[in-house]
Amino acid sequence: MKPSLFHEGVDPLKAEAWVLGIEKLFEVFPQKVQLATFTLEDEARRRWMLICDDNKGTDWTRFLEIFYDKYFLQCARDRKASKFEGLKQGSMIVVEYEAKFTELARFALHMVDIDYKKVRKFEGSLRNDIQERVNVLKLLTYVDVLDHNLMLETNIANQSKPPTDWKSKRQRFFLKK
Repeated sequence: MKPSLFHEGVDPLKAEAWVLGIEKLFEVFPQKVQLATFTLEDEARRRWMLICDDNKGTDWTRFLEIFYDKYFLQCARDRKASKFEGLKQGSMIVVEYEAKFTELARFALHMVDIDYKKVRKFEGSLRNDIQERVNVLKLLTYVDVLDHNLMLETNIANQSKPPTDWKSKRQRFFLKK
């Protein structure tokens, strides 16, 4: 288990990826801040060394505040939250939409902090042809909404395909003449 190293930089997605990788290691290593600071490299390491005396006994929440203030600026987080607020399924299939929804929801937790809000946001951004069939079900959990949407999308796709049995092909052949 080799932790990923963080070298500094201005790419907020790299900073976020580093945090997610480090948090995965926390399942095995309980000393969160010590593990995280151990993986800092180059300028990021030097910067931490300058401020670590002022932050003795820092917990993970405070470390993240310090880290994100430097490497994942608030304006970048706000842009992600705005993308989430405006997210629509559009031409994406449900699986793609759900992946984008999950990726961006982290930046607007106030909109999805309880399952009810998460369900309403997810449903409210679906394509109309899917949304009108799911809203009537009044599903209460995100898992149920996702499951029903995946099944519904498959059913819609299957309905739009021409029949493939030999009787239907034969019938269409004679109708063309």
